[in-house]
Amino acid sequence: MKKGLFLTVIAGSLLVFASCGGNADADKAKAAADSARVADSLAAIAAKEAAAADSAAKAAAEQARLDSIANAEAQAAASKGGSKGSRPSGGGSTTKPAEEPKKTEPTPAGSRGGATGGGSGDTKTGTGTPAGKRGGMNPKQN
Repeated sequence: MKKGLFLTVIAGSLLVFASCGGNADADKAKAAADSARVADSLAAIAAKEAAAADSAAKAAAEQARLDSIANAEAQAAASKGGSKGSRPSGGGSTTKPAEEPKKTEPTPAGSRGGATGGGSGDTKTGTGTPAGKRGGMNPKQN
């Protein structure tokens, strides 16, 4: 009986040992599959981040382009409107030349004046100062 019990215990322990420790190859295969799955997940995450960064860069470039267009239109409108502080981009002067003052001829001494600014003094006798010579005694001052 001792011999039968001893063989049963040995057979049971072999069975337990075989069932628990015999999966080394399976464990290696499972670890390789897990590492491949993790690597694929990391690659997918990196691809998503790269796509997000690319789209953000494109959006920033588009916004910069739109801002540049808006600035150019604002400068064009400012140069057309002649607002203060803006300079025309054409290089030429946009100011009008100063107009020369109109020269008026003095009216004769006997004229009545009226709308033309006539002379002063006695108009009946023709004495007095002609229209262009009002003021002081020196005719060169006027």
